[in-house]
Amino acid sequence: MNMMKLFFMGFLGLAGGITVGSAIAAFLTLLSLIPRITQITETNEHIKIFEYVMILGATIFSFIYFSDLRLNMSKYICIPVGLIMGTFLGLFTSALAEVLNVIPVFVKKFKAKHDLQFIIIALIFGKLAGALYYWLGIVKVKNLF
Repeated sequence: MNMMKLFFMGFLGLAGGITVGSAIAAFLTLLSLIPRITQITETNEHIKIFEYVMILGATIFSFIYFSDLRLNMSKYICIPVGLIMGTFLGLFTSALAEVLNVIPVFVKKFKAKHDLQFIIIALIFGKLAGALYYWLGIVKVKNLF
């Protein structure tokens, strides 16, 4: 790989990480997810454990995602696991959509009021390019089972 391509790939990885990280941070802080869970379960004294488990889970699954770990499970186990993961993802995106004021908070924080249209256009084209890159088969998906 030439140096320009390495720089570009590093930049894309960093930009994607910042975007996903800020979305997760917005989800956790703006929705007060952990305090709400402890309030509902009446376990306020264990709030630190909830926070540590969330951090540990994110870290472990990040390492699993980037490793070549294969889980040889039967399709009967995959169905409920997939349903649970899909339910979580649906709830996650729904809650994040309710708190879509992430962009205005970002604009106010970084004083980018006049650049808002460019930020939104960049997010749209970035999402479009990523989806086309993935779904047109440029990325070869490994057989997981």
